[in-house]
Amino acid sequence: MPALCGLPLPGSSGAHDHAGNGYGLSGTSTKDGRPLSRKVVVVGDGACGKTSLLNVYVKGEFPELYEPTVFENHCVDIVVDGTPIELALWDTAGQEDFDRLRSLSYADSNVVLLCFSVDQPTSLENIESKWVDEIRHYCPGVKLALVALKCDLRSDPVVRDKLASAGLQPVEYEEGLAVAKRIRASRYLECSAKHNRGVQETFEEAARVSITARRAGETRGSQARHAGGGGGGGDKCAVM
Repeated sequence: MPALCGLPLPGSSGAHDHAGNGYGLSGTSTKDGRPLSRKVVVVGDGACGKTSLLNVYVKGEFPELYEPTVFENHCVDIVVDGTPIELALWDTAGQEDFDRLRSLSYADSNVVLLCFSVDQPTSLENIESKWVDEIRHYCPGVKLALVALKCDLRSDPVVRDKLASAGLQPVEYEEGLAVAKRIRASRYLECSAKHNRGVQETFEEAARVSITARRAGETRGSQARHAGGGGGGGDKCAVM
């Protein structure tokens, strides 16, 4: 379990300092030797699994009951590629009722994790129809990572039958990867919070993106390098 650290609330005087130097910057340490401060905001449709992802990563616990999130944040200390990072994690509510409150979370973000659930095809559609536009409005230029959640349900017969009755099917890896390429995400990741597969890797990659972000004007590679394992559990990563 990652070490916890303090985190200021939105609007507090320390929020800007804790969020680091703004999105899109690169570096390996601060001048005085302190860990880098980086901010990661987690967004996506309501009930797609965002809070479960964070709970498993931060607390090592999978919540059995669903409770809609209004606003919650965490902070963890991790080391990625030899670089110590104080990673601020901001959970958000996906429901439209909280659109105005959620907008307060975006300031000074380094990376935004765009989440969808493989058992909710519309949650992937909304990545392009809603979430990318919202993020580009509030924090243009921020680095994106697309994250598929609940990947253990991709092969669940009950889920497949329910979706089939509506003429749908679970979101496949290739579909998510295609969306990640279209929205110019830096990473495409898949995980299962329930089985704790790919969770640690998701936040390690988010931290890695935050410290190796390309400066404005640099080009992105057109091909993805695949890492991680197959299987239906969902622990895949594509570096865009």
